[in-house]
Amino acid sequence: MPIRAEPALDWRKDTEMPFAADYPFLEVTWTIFIFFAWVMVISFVIMVLIDNFRRTDHSGWAKAGWTLLVIVLPLIGALIYQIARPHTAGEAWDQSGASAARDDMTRTRMGMR
Repeated sequence: MPIRAEPALDWRKDTEMPFAADYPFLEVTWTIFIFFAWVMVISFVIMVLIDNFRRTDHSGWAKAGWTLLVIVLPLIGALIYQIARPHTAGEAWDQSGASAARDDMTRTRMGMR
């Protein structure tokens, strides 16, 4: 008489739990926190790269160096860039005075002048 193998017991049958009980509220909260922390870090790095390429006071090699640093060490490189960045970097973007003209035109249209 051949020996019949018993069907393997499925351990999941006895331990089935609804998803909510398997993933408690604090873990959901922590997962959401980590997700948005990553979103903030990635957006910060992208803003630093955009700022680096829009600057007119950097040479091509300086832009390449900062870009390489930010890509190799994203968070540390972006923080170093923000610390080393001069306070007048925002003014270098608008050397033509276009924003002042735009502000005057907006004030005129709104009747503030």
